[in-house]
Amino acid sequence: MSQNLTKTQFTSNKISWKKSFADGFSRDENGAAVPWMSYPAIEFLKNKITKEHEIFEFGCGASTLFFARNAKRVVGLETNEIWLKIVREMLAKEESENVEITLMADGLTNPLYENFAKNSGQKFDLIVIDSLKRFECAKNVIEALKVGGMVILDDSERKNYAKIFRFFESAGFEKRDFFGIAPAQLRVKNTTVFLKI
Repeated sequence: MSQNLTKTQFTSNKISWKKSFADGFSRDENGAAVPWMSYPAIEFLKNKITKEHEIFEFGCGASTLFFARNAKRVVGLETNEIWLKIVREMLAKEESENVEITLMADGLTNPLYENFAKNSGQKFDLIVIDSLKRFECAKNVIEALKVGGMVILDDSERKNYAKIFRFFESAGFEKRDFFGIAPAQLRVKNTTVFLKI
């Protein structure tokens, strides 16, 4: 099954995959940045995100540029200063003015990291968990979600994330799994969307 899935998705996304591989950065067939998530998840987000959405990201990157282009506002938290500089330069080239990113270099040991979205006093339509301390972040984001909001957990095929699935299930969230390959990757991964109902 995974071999067939890999072949089908590679064939459908060949140009995007090759551009991403050559560039070392997740891109679509036109060269625009897309999240480094499974292709089915990227397609879901392309159809779901609108200029009315406000988004929070634990971890910044190609997804930040994608959301900046497609959403109303993006708030991010990043721990790597060099990577943050690269992302900010890319955002400046695209003249994105709807992104606020905070650097927290000590995020791994700082308890403010996993509480950042909750403590912001803001509500978001989508929260992306794709960096450090994922279980701790998951436990703290519910208060920062708007009614009908979504949480995305990338790389959710990892066995140690089973407790995150149990947590969202106990909190009454529905889940949608998006298995597939990602730009410049041939292994099958999963990106899971948890829907607040």
